Amino acid sequence: MKKEDKTELIAVFKKGISETKAKTVLDQSGAVYRPGMDSSRGKIYFYKTGPKYILTFDNEHARKKFISGYKDRAEIYEVYVPDWSIQKD
Repeated sequence: MKKEDKTELIAVFKKGISETKAKTVLDQSGAVYRPGMDSSRGKIYFYKTGPKYILTFDNEHARKKFISGYKDRAEIYEVYVPDWSIQKD
C-alpha cells in the first residue's frame, strides 16, 4: 500500500479527559493512532482542549466509519481532517 492510499483524521478530546481514557476510546475503535495534531489550530485551541491524536486509516471507508461512530462521543471535542499545508504556530 502506498502512503498516499492512507488517509488521516485528528481526534481532539475534551479538556479534562485523561490520556488513559482517550486511548481506551481509540483502542475500542480499532483506529491506528499516535499523539499529535496539525498546527493550524493555534495555542489557545491547544490549551482549551484535551489530548489530541492523529488517526491513520487504510482507506476512505474506514475513515468515514470512524467519523460516523465516534464524532458524537461525549469524550470527543471534535474530529477533523488535518490540513498539513498550514503552519500557524
